[in-house]
Amino acid sequence: MLGANLLNYLLAHSTLSSAPMQPLHRNLNFALLWISQMLAGLADVFYEVAVMVTIFERTGSALLTAGVTVARALPPFLFSPFAGVLVDRYPRRTVMIVMTIFKAGVVATLLLFANDDNLNVFGIYLVAAGLATASTFYMPARQALIPSLVSQSNLVTANSYMMAIFPATFAIGFIVGGYLLGVTELSTIVWLMLALLILSAGLIFPIRPDTPHTAKDADDEGETVLGSVKAGVAYVREHAIARPLVVMEFLEHIPHGIWTSAMLLVFVQEAIGGGSVEWGQQNAAFFVAMFVGSVIGAGASKFIAKQPGKIIIVNALFSCVLTIAYSLSANNLMAVILAFAFGIPMALRDVAQDSLLQTTVESGVLGRVYAFREMGRNILFMLSGLFFAWLAGYVDVRTIYLIGGILYAGTALYAASSRALRQSKIEASA
Repeated sequence: MLGANLLNYLLAHSTLSSAPMQPLHRNLNFALLWISQMLAGLADVFYEVAVMVTIFERTGSALLTAGVTVARALPPFLFSPFAGVLVDRYPRRTVMIVMTIFKAGVVATLLLFANDDNLNVFGIYLVAAGLATASTFYMPARQALIPSLVSQSNLVTANSYMMAIFPATFAIGFIVGGYLLGVTELSTIVWLMLALLILSAGLIFPIRPDTPHTAKDADDEGETVLGSVKAGVAYVREHAIARPLVVMEFLEHIPHGIWTSAMLLVFVQEAIGGGSVEWGQQNAAFFVAMFVGSVIGAGASKFIAKQPGKIIIVNALFSCVLTIAYSLSANNLMAVILAFAFGIPMALRDVAQDSLLQTTVESGVLGRVYAFREMGRNILFMLSGLFFAWLAGYVDVRTIYLIGGILYAGTALYAASSRALRQSKIEASA
């Protein structure tokens, strides 16, 4: 009912033309994209909650639970370069529709073993890999599409609204998904996911970018796929802003490996003597704070536009300090407070980074830049997550989080060393 009322309001206050210079609240294209992303995001979170909790409860293995992370990280590593080329050569809206429908098909296969008494971990991994494959093409298409829907003066605000979807869907997904898992069968959750994905794809159909993307947008039209991949990598290497942002993402996803759901479960159990309730509270605190940070970002768009690089650097320093403090958490209350403290600066940082890339990288190569970034950070996140999960069997989990904090310090130093990043601004077009 709430979703229907929201859509009716947006339809009543928007127009189909949605010119980029139009106020964001009257931009129907962006509204449809926002709602579609919210529905697809909820489907993804329902799956993650269901499989993470099910695997850990039935096996008690952090390593098997971390296997979901591996299954999700491999496709971006394998397919991201080709995804970037496809996103830069074909209409981004079409790529999103096809990949959302593909997701629905992958989710449907889960019905084959959803009610099996014997947990089919390998089947769960395959579904996770299929969903990640679709996201590998979908996400760079969505991120590269946004600049063609809104003006640069509205870009920071638009990215803030899109960022708000991530914590909102996770917070709702963890609460609703956990409840559904306790009162119904996995197959019911699967049918709900299918409905959300089909509706999400349907909402993308009416979107009409004001600057339609065609193959002619790419400056390497006519090149082979491999040639286009190489051109994208060379572009990142030579770009004063894209290079430090992408490298920083790679570096950050090494310590990010301590924040997998599996590792967080280990910390909650071994360090503070909690369980799934405390684990959920810490996740919820972080995602609520991310939502708050996204709202703040929408209201502080001019501030972010003036010094995005400094916001990114300061967030890396916060990550260092807060992770070290988290490693010393005496109880769940302290851990929840620190989890919340992470969220706000992290949201502002993500908004600043996306807005910087969208305003400084050429449209014809933006998909490849996003895909290349996604490839590197996913493989590093997978490897570090596996390493830390393995290390948890031999080293005190608090020590592992302390190591993570030190690694974040290295990321901050690298970011601060880039003059172009320190002095960057998000320029709004006239």
